[in-house]
Amino acid sequence: MKKQALIIAGVGGRGVLVGSTILLNTAFQQNLPVFSADEYGMSQRGGSVVSHLKIGPYQSPLIGMGEADVLLGFEASEGIKNLPMLKEGGLCILNTPEPGTGNSRLDSYLSERGVILSTIDADKTAAEIGSPLSANMVMLGFYSFFGKPTFSFSKLMEYIEHSSPERFLGFNRKALKLGYQHAKTLKDKGLL
Repeated sequence: MKKQALIIAGVGGRGVLVGSTILLNTAFQQNLPVFSADEYGMSQRGGSVVSHLKIGPYQSPLIGMGEADVLLGFEASEGIKNLPMLKEGGLCILNTPEPGTGNSRLDSYLSERGVILSTIDADKTAAEIGSPLSANMVMLGFYSFFGKPTFSFSKLMEYIEHSSPERFLGFNRKALKLGYQHAKTLKDKGLL
């Protein structure tokens, strides 16, 4: 089994803990060994929230500097603050309307390290479907394009179908699908 370490970074109220729980349970339902740890302080007041998620035969849930395979920045500045956690050749997905980190020197540095940097305006996408709180689902849908086989679109959708409260299910389905389609469109255009 291939090991995988993921960091999800954002601020309180952005769905970091919900997103982490969805990934954790999706892996768990596949009978994979999974560890999780959350760091949050003033999260209810918009403070930093970081979730560590490891799949595979690890001994500890915490991810050290330069060890994360994937970094999901549910909020761009929090994602950028956690870039040192990402290993060379890792995947970074940021929720931002900008085509990169907004800093050309940082983008060049990440490129030199072989980091795949991709962005999506998950906030705008979620607002367009009438559910601004679904931005985390847009991010997970985008990531599902890269997350095969453990976090494939079908695996995440299966979990969401069985776990979402009825009043959020329609929005969650749509948001997940839009995130995935956005990544697929970028790939088809040669931008990924």
